[in-house]
Amino acid sequence: MFSPYIGGGDMPADVVKFGDGIELDRNAYELRRAGRALKLERIPLDILLLLVERGGGLVSREDIVAKIWGKDVFLDTDNSINSAIRKIRQVLKDDPENPVFVQTVTGKGYRFIATVTENGVPGRQQEDVRKFAVNTQVLEPDPGISPGRVEKPLQLSNAELDGVPSTFFSWKLRWMFLLASLVLLLAAGAYVMHVRARSNFTAAQRRVMLAVLPFANLSNDPEQEYFSDGLTEETITDLGELNPERLSVIARTSSSSYKHTNKTIAQIGHELGVDYVLEGSVRREGGSARISAQLIRVKDQVHLWAHNYDRETGGLLALQNELGKAIAQQVQVKLAPPYAGRSTNKYAPNPEAYELYLKGRFYLNQRTFPEIDKSTEYFQRAIEKDPGFALGYAGLADSYVANAIRSPQDFYPKAKAADSRALELDDDLAEAHATLGAEKADFEYDWQGAEQEFKRAIELNPNYAEAHFRYAWAYLTPLGRSEQAIAEMKTALQLDPFSRIYNTVFGLTYFYARKYGLAEEQFKRAIELNPDFFVTHYHFAWLYSQVGQYPNAISEITKGRFLAGDHRVKIAASEEIALRKAFAAEGARGFWQQMQKETVKLDTEIGEFDLPQVYARLGESEKALAELESNYEERRPLGTLLNVDPAFDSLRSDKRFGDLVRRMGLTPNAKGE
Repeated sequence: MFSPYIGGGDMPADVVKFGDGIELDRNAYELRRAGRALKLERIPLDILLLLVERGGGLVSREDIVAKIWGKDVFLDTDNSINSAIRKIRQVLKDDPENPVFVQTVTGKGYRFIATVTENGVPGRQQEDVRKFAVNTQVLEPDPGISPGRVEKPLQLSNAELDGVPSTFFSWKLRWMFLLASLVLLLAAGAYVMHVRARSNFTAAQRRVMLAVLPFANLSNDPEQEYFSDGLTEETITDLGELNPERLSVIARTSSSSYKHTNKTIAQIGHELGVDYVLEGSVRREGGSARISAQLIRVKDQVHLWAHNYDRETGGLLALQNELGKAIAQQVQVKLAPPYAGRSTNKYAPNPEAYELYLKGRFYLNQRTFPEIDKSTEYFQRAIEKDPGFALGYAGLADSYVANAIRSPQDFYPKAKAADSRALELDDDLAEAHATLGAEKADFEYDWQGAEQEFKRAIELNPNYAEAHFRYAWAYLTPLGRSEQAIAEMKTALQLDPFSRIYNTVFGLTYFYARKYGLAEEQFKRAIELNPDFFVTHYHFAWLYSQVGQYPNAISEITKGRFLAGDHRVKIAASEEIALRKAFAAEGARGFWQQMQKETVKLDTEIGEFDLPQVYARLGESEKALAELESNYEERRPLGTLLNVDPAFDSLRSDKRFGDLVRRMGLTPNAKGE
């Protein structure tokens, strides 16, 4: 690593440069990019100076405390250091997961990893050349020796060196610089060839990213919206199954955000990070439909392919398969054999059953309880029309799982029955395997069975974002396998970057992994994407309470209640005042005592603090354990997370808590190892 000290002396360089035009000026006490000052507070700037001065060496948290605050500090410096490092990364635009500048050494400290250059000091160059001549093997000007042959080092005293003519050094150095230049040229050529080869290999191997925009409904009938939306979703599913190793397809949740958009293809492509966009329209008249589709390359907005299809509505599944093959050919993806043994001969359902299924998916995607209930009705009618329709049973299972938040005991058994029937009819349905995995984890606590179902779903369709999400959230996180959970959540978000649920739960995934700084960043990103999603604000309050930032926690709870609607809006303002008064009077304990009063009064909504957490924070172990036991018996939402929730750290030494953990199967052996 390049040292920030010139010539190995004692004084650090006045100005050091790194990255793309970034300068750190010690004398001016300033950080600049392209000559413009960057805003950075005193403590983050002092820490950055310390990191750079170490020249790539490890800087421990103790070193930072001693340097910035002094050895006898009594402040909570951990949060201050975390905050300062986060601000440094923000101003440098550095990704903590893939750092370019500041690397976290877990449990140790930090390291500055960027290459640093520095301003030269006048008058230094001549002295360095003389030292180079003394300490380097010099070629003798003997005509019998080849230019590439090296003789013994030329030993010269300082007095002799002072008497050597400058032409002597000029001749010697010319040979040395010539040879050095040749070596560098050869090395550079080899490096360029290596980079090109690697680039070509990467380009050939990387997956192509495709977004399917919502098909426009041109039928002059708003009631036909379900049809165009359903066709969009099924096209996404079919394309995702073509060749998952080479083609990734953005999930419906994210692509649907561009319905009726005025954004350009270039804007959409940039926001979703895709190479190609498929857009189309549907015109429905009676029992027939005209579908138009066109494939556009994002980088230059060139229309690569377009086609019109006139079909009877009963043949739409075959049409989707035809569309997928045509698009894959255009994006130059070589179609592989049926992926993971999946059959290409899809079951052709009764046309009326298929239309009912599309309506069911349309209402399920609205994600409110009245619409979820309506979706259940349509799925039931679909399988009544066609008892052999596997997708109908899979949709029905999804609607039951969505409703299980209200009553796990009522809906999870129904979901299992519907999934089991779907897989009897078609064992290659990734959707059914993923939903069954969620039921086994959240309701049965059958961890080995859940893992098998999730892995099978991902094997069948690696582009199915929901499978990655459920694997991370329902299985890996409860078992404490946080690094794997984070990786699966990243995959889910790559496939569905705008999903409000995925973005919120990714923050929780970091929270349960005790990566609080990353959790805060993710919650902020989730709120930026979906500011009106109340659940994110509730979970953000969990994080703030965990790190002792209770005023911020109160703010997030209040925002969540205003956004949740119903009776919570009426109490939000008064309860905020009560919480702030309680915290001002008695600190953290006052906050939790007031929260306990509220939680007992309210029918707790998903995402709010629940009674086991509140009692545990108050140190009321008996009540906390009784509520956890009730959670276990009733299979309440989030009940499987007790072994990773920091709220219960005070209970972990209690034998009753350990017994409950074992009964739930949340032990190392639950991994199926």
